[in-house]
Amino acid sequence: MWPPADAVAVDVGGVYERLAGVGLEYGPVFQGVRAAWRRGDEVFAEVALGEEQRAEAGRFGLHPALLDAALHTAALGGDDSEEDSSRPGPGLPFVWSGVSLYATGADTLRVRLAPAGPDAVSLLVADTTGAPVASVASLVTRTVTPEQLRATRNVTHDALFHTTWREVPAQDEAPATAGRWALLGSVAQHLDALSGADDTTYPELAELSQAMNDGAAAADTVLVSFEADSGARAGDPAEARRMTHCALRLVREWLGEERFAGSRLVVVTRGAVAAVSGEGVPDVAAAAVWGLVRSAQAEHPDRFVLVDVDDVSLSSGVLRAALGCGEPQVAVRSGDVLVPRLARAVASAA
Repeated sequence: MWPPADAVAVDVGGVYERLAGVGLEYGPVFQGVRAAWRRGDEVFAEVALGEEQRAEAGRFGLHPALLDAALHTAALGGDDSEEDSSRPGPGLPFVWSGVSLYATGADTLRVRLAPAGPDAVSLLVADTTGAPVASVASLVTRTVTPEQLRATRNVTHDALFHTTWREVPAQDEAPATAGRWALLGSVAQHLDALSGADDTTYPELAELSQAMNDGAAAADTVLVSFEADSGARAGDPAEARRMTHCALRLVREWLGEERFAGSRLVVVTRGAVAAVSGEGVPDVAAAAVWGLVRSAQAEHPDRFVLVDVDDVSLSSGVLRAALGCGEPQVAVRSGDVLVPRLARAVASAA
């Protein structure tokens, strides 16, 4: 039965004024609470999207404005006749546990909130027929004071960052930190006069491992190239899948072989990142490989290096400089070594 027969109606006319009074000011898109009832510590409510937002409900598993409105009903808990002076500010979502989504595209919801521990609530969400839409076993909130909320308005203008590429200062001598090099597959096509590399180019990592098993000296640096097939269409999803599967297999083999524990795997790509102004990303498949290897770098520091090159052949000196700068990600453009850095985003007038 909706609403529950023993639930008492709550006036929702001032809910958003009440939230604004503690520092949470919601615009019209997010003011979705339509009706509410209370039964002890439980709160029942109906929330809905505005007319303009209903058309886009199907784009989401659960429209963010609708989910947010469901959480606003927490402000209806407690006794309206008493001002709770012990609570310094509103509780904002902090830790979600046991989240399940059962249906998509809803534009109106029936919501039940109930206590689920200290500073936590459980959430049951259904559509207007009573069919389940979502549930949250526990949502822990963290209290934020109105002063803290007001303070955030003064810092958001410089809180956004973007990636920029900066040139590594030239060194008097090219660093010789790469030690003994070995090449895999077709990486040699990127290189020009690479002195110090192993004379043998190994087709796969397994052949290098076997050579080491047969007595070959361990390589300090192993280079491998990932570049889309020349016949592949630019941005072809199939090519991106093929290359990322190959990269994933190589990363697993590299991490699973103890012989390579003291070595670095240098992944060379061409056109996988936009490192200079006006530059695009012509090899989208190689960009996907960058994303995969960056994840591996996060889990296994110092085991991988990413080097993206342009159409200029990569000389031994430039490669040594790229590897010797100690950066996990490097781009080489016209012989210059660039590394990524965070810079504050400058907002436009709009």
